[in-house]
Amino acid sequence: MQKQPIFADYREQQAIDHTRISEFASDTFAKLVGDAVTASRRYAGFTTVKSSLAEVQVQPGRFYDADGKMYGRASTTTQSMLPYLAAASKRIVALSASGQANETEVIERDILVDVEQDIREPQSVATVLSNDAVISFVQGTESADPQPPALPSTHVAIAYILLDTTQVVSVTMLTDHRIESTERLDQRSKSLEAFRANIEPRVNSLASDLAALANKLSQKGQSNLIVQLMQDMGRVKARLEIPDDAVDYGADRFLDLSESDHANAAALGYDCLVEEGVRFPDANADEFEMDIFSANDPNAAKAANGLLLPAYESILKMQIGPYHSDLGIAQYGFQTFDIVQRSMSRQRIRYGSVFTVCTNNAWWQSGSFDSTTGTFQKNGETFELVGLEANHGAGHEILRLRQIWVDTYSEPYWDYVVTEHSVTGAQVAQTFLVANDMWLTRLGFFLTVKAANEAVQLTVCEITNGVPDLDKAILHQTVPHGSLEVNGFTRVNVTPTFLKSGKRYALVLTSNANHKIGMASGQQYLDGTFFYSTDGAYFQGDLTKDMLLEIWGARFAAPQVTIELEPINLDGGIRNIDVLAGLIKPASTDLILEVRPSGSGAWIPLVVEDLSAFNATPPLAQYRARFVGTRDMMPGLMLSGSRVKISRPKTAFKHVSTVITLGSASDDIYVKLIAEGFDDTPHDLTCQLRDIVGAVTENADATTTVVLPDLPNVPKRIERTFRFQLTTPRSTFRLITSGMTNSAGNTFNVSERVHWAL
Repeated sequence: MQKQPIFADYREQQAIDHTRISEFASDTFAKLVGDAVTASRRYAGFTTVKSSLAEVQVQPGRFYDADGKMYGRASTTTQSMLPYLAAASKRIVALSASGQANETEVIERDILVDVEQDIREPQSVATVLSNDAVISFVQGTESADPQPPALPSTHVAIAYILLDTTQVVSVTMLTDHRIESTERLDQRSKSLEAFRANIEPRVNSLASDLAALANKLSQKGQSNLIVQLMQDMGRVKARLEIPDDAVDYGADRFLDLSESDHANAAALGYDCLVEEGVRFPDANADEFEMDIFSANDPNAAKAANGLLLPAYESILKMQIGPYHSDLGIAQYGFQTFDIVQRSMSRQRIRYGSVFTVCTNNAWWQSGSFDSTTGTFQKNGETFELVGLEANHGAGHEILRLRQIWVDTYSEPYWDYVVTEHSVTGAQVAQTFLVANDMWLTRLGFFLTVKAANEAVQLTVCEITNGVPDLDKAILHQTVPHGSLEVNGFTRVNVTPTFLKSGKRYALVLTSNANHKIGMASGQQYLDGTFFYSTDGAYFQGDLTKDMLLEIWGARFAAPQVTIELEPINLDGGIRNIDVLAGLIKPASTDLILEVRPSGSGAWIPLVVEDLSAFNATPPLAQYRARFVGTRDMMPGLMLSGSRVKISRPKTAFKHVSTVITLGSASDDIYVKLIAEGFDDTPHDLTCQLRDIVGAVTENADATTTVVLPDLPNVPKRIERTFRFQLTTPRSTFRLITSGMTNSAGNTFNVSERVHWAL
């Protein structure tokens, strides 16, 4: 008991002393029940069955109140349900239990009425205070679809009894309110442990197999495109109607600027956009980096590197232990290590009327162009093609629908933009398997001795051939000497880093001091290996021990969160938006960008289902990101280095080619343009030839137009051919393509230009 009365020889005893024996025991028992068994109202027993046509029987049971007190009922109750039967439909009667204290066992006892004369009188008094459970039958409203009645807050529901006009239809026990014995919980726990022992290795293996399969699929070339290209190349001359006696010919699909005079070197008024075709240039545009609207937004967690996640807390996801021994890092020798840290891959969303679908985007996947460089590059940025075979075109998912384009790189980290680090010291590493997608937010490692005043360099990298690969680092951080803990875990809050399910990663520690790290027995953790570096480049595995390690991950506050970003505005109004940002969006999550034009009305997502966001050319719009996922996984948006371009197109464009040189001079030159999304009214498309020698601009002598069949998401296609019959044969010239429209909301694009000379 928490309290108990004290008795002693020759000391007076009063009735309150004896009463306290039961009061203290009752209070202790109630607190024990509330702390160790249940703190909510529960019941045990009270099994209810239909005993006859319109009768139920309730077995003995106990009621546990919220304060821990227990009330019991020792007798079986048989209750007729005739008074509760429905008149015309059905009704639910709720059986509930509550508690009531009653004085019982009334016995005749002598009561001292005169102390001096010792006079006693017999009286009938209660000798026991009994906590009795009271069962109640509460009827609900009669209905064809009956609902349970409301119960007082001091009651616990035991069963629902469904009645019709003649009988008890069914009795449903409410097991959610039943108390569970420790024996039953122990049996369930053992059953779960047995299930986990059987299924966990299979799940881990399945995660690895799925990851391997995903990697193979992402690296597998699209063979149907290759076959299609092989077939098309056999037909290309016939399809383009290039005569067999053509002395020279060429084509530009306008996927890059290599054949465009974009610097206006010829001073011919070059003014257009080359973006998967020739398009109308910007009448006005603005470009900026995304940021959150309020630094104090409680829904946002913005890391120092600019990574934006919904608000989260760190929880322990994995731990290697217990402690077995330690070892000094310096025993493996000091080397200089080069670490290549990958950057977060990007997603690009282009939304607006100017983004009409162009058939030439299939050439991104043909192998003729570097789609990743062409699609994800920012102004002034140089892409370093590290690991070209792995990155060239692989993982680039392309969506092209009218007024919305989405480019996604499926791998979370890539080698195109990297940060290089050089560290010196002794190096050890521990690999580990990630069973589920997670955001790594904290790392813990164990030191038994903190040596000289040297920091620890902490690196997380991917695995190649089972060995830590420092060329594939995804996190690099310095832990100062003053932050190192001794005889305990040094827990370091790291920049949130995405770890993909089914993949193995390595925690690499590098230091110039002989810090001693805690180790576990090699049989405690079987999904990873302890490594040490032998020569600065090669890692040697040790299966007899594992590094003590803690992996902490993010647990988010809600499965869906909106975070408002800085608003967007453009003088004269917005028609198009082009968003390029680092993004990790696992399969179980989604990130939706939304705008609210002019700061009022409904939020409009930048998705294919709604293309009306900028129909009214608003000059101002609120801007936010909606994160959708689970409490364990959310997408991550990199604000630093992001680019948002908002624009409004002109109503005319002019494209000027670089100098075209024929194999031999010709006076009969043909140019064929393919335009898409083209209307004769209000659109116009012309082509001119600029003679280099004579500096004369020639108009076409003949023009023919052929209407091509529509393709999915590519309507209104035309093929326009221009014939130039020159008075003097020429071998060098430029081609000038011009287009016009009457509205910034109604544009077209030129997807291809082919020329040949006879």
